[in-house]
Amino acid sequence: MAEQPKEDPKTDLADPEEEAKGNWTKLVDLPEVPVVTGEEEEDLIFKMKTRMYRFRDGQWKERGVGSLKLLRDKKSRQIRLLMRQDKTLKVIANHYLSDKPYCELLPMAGSDKAVMWIANDYSEEQGTNEKLAVKFTTAELANEFKGAFNSARDFNRYLKAGEESKLVMAPVIVEEKEDKKEGKKEEKKEEKAEAKTEEKAEAKKEEKA
Repeated sequence: MAEQPKEDPKTDLADPEEEAKGNWTKLVDLPEVPVVTGEEEEDLIFKMKTRMYRFRDGQWKERGVGSLKLLRDKKSRQIRLLMRQDKTLKVIANHYLSDKPYCELLPMAGSDKAVMWIANDYSEEQGTNEKLAVKFTTAELANEFKGAFNSARDFNRYLKAGEESKLVMAPVIVEEKEDKKEGKKEEKKEEKAEAKTEEKAEAKKEEKA
């Protein structure tokens, strides 16, 4: 009968945690790749969270929830409306604010929080005439959107007609990067946690006293 191999306590009983530590070295630093959105040559002049709908097959169908933006081209100065779905970032509305018969805001029946309009939309590459609608959480937000939308439409009309004296340049909005926003959220969470801990400590002191 063949002799069984003997166990070596130095190897068979090695600590897996010690082995896992290892002397690992970082091989390559991967450069951060900038995400191209197509908005790099435009200024953000309006942004609001909303829910979008599109009229298809005789009924309103939800397109998604996201941030609706009004973007002004830095060179041509034309303004377009762009909306992407949250998380997926899929484009669900993309059109210039044109004059009649397009981009005439109309109220939705039975709601002061929603409006609709017709646009030559390019959210699906080829331009098609679409009936779009957005619904906000309050009537105040809906009115704010209507004011910005109508001002942008008028701006494009004056720009096309060469009526420079009538142009009113909306101020540019500077967006915070998502990582900065997340950092601020974490800071607030930590501050709240610290405040709660201090409150508990003070409560214990009072109980002992």
